[in-house]
Amino acid sequence: MKPTMALKPLVFALTALMAVAANAGGYGGGHGGHPQPDPTATVAAVSDAQSSHGNGVLNLGTQNNASANNSLNGSSGNAQANIASGDGNQQDNQTAIAAGDADAVFALGTITQDNRNNISVQVATHNNASLNNSGNGSSGNLGVNATAGNFNQQKNQLAIASASGAAAAASSNTTQTSVDNAYLNTVAVQSGHHSTTYLPVVNNASANNSLNGSSGNLGANISAGVGNQQGNTTVISSGMRF
Repeated sequence: MKPTMALKPLVFALTALMAVAANAGGYGGGHGGHPQPDPTATVAAVSDAQSSHGNGVLNLGTQNNASANNSLNGSSGNAQANIASGDGNQQDNQTAIAAGDADAVFALGTITQDNRNNISVQVATHNNASLNNSGNGSSGNLGVNATAGNFNQQKNQLAIASASGAAAAASSNTTQTSVDNAYLNTVAVQSGHHSTTYLPVVNNASANNSLNGSSGNLGANISAGVGNQQGNTTVISSGMRF
C-alpha cells in the first residue's frame, strides 16, 4: 500500500469540492451577519501498488490451471474473487464508498501496476484460465479475476460517492506499466521410434456461459499467458442540495 500516491489528487479534489460547497452554501458569511459553520467532508480513499521487478521463471512442460467455474452464481451485494495459477501473478479488488450528508463527499481509488525487467521461459507449457458458468443471476458489485501463467496483473476497482448535502465526487486513477520484459514461448521436441512430436505452448482463457442475467456493476478479467495487465474501473458520483 502506498497512501502517498493518493495524496495529491485527493487534495486537489477536496479543494475543489470545498470551493463548490462554500459557493453553494455561502460559508463564512451567512444571513444577518451570522457566520455559518465551516464546510465538512466525508472521504473514502484507497490506494495500492503492484510491482513485479527482476524476476525469472522457467517452466518446462508445466501445467498452470486456474478456474472459477460454477462460482458466485446468484450473488448479491459486494462479491469479489481472485484465482491465479503460475508464477509472479498479482491480483486485487478495491472498493471505496463514501456516503453522508456532509457538505462534500469524495471517494478516491488509485491503482498502479508496474511490470518490468522480468524474464519468463516457457517450454511446452499449458496455461489455462477459465470462468465458465459463473456469476449468472448476480446483482450488485461483482468482480472476478482469473489468470494462469506468469507476471499477470489484474484489478477490479469501484469508487462510489453519494451525498445528500451538497457536492459529491468520485475519482479513479489507474497506471499500468510494462517495460523491459523478456518472454520466450517455445516448443519441446519429443522423439519417438518412428516420428518426432512437437509440443507447443498453449494459452487458453475462457469465460463461457457467464454473467448471464446479472445486473449492477460487473467486472471480470480472464487471462492466460505472460505479462498481461487488466483492469476494470467504475466511478459513480451522486449529489444533491435541498
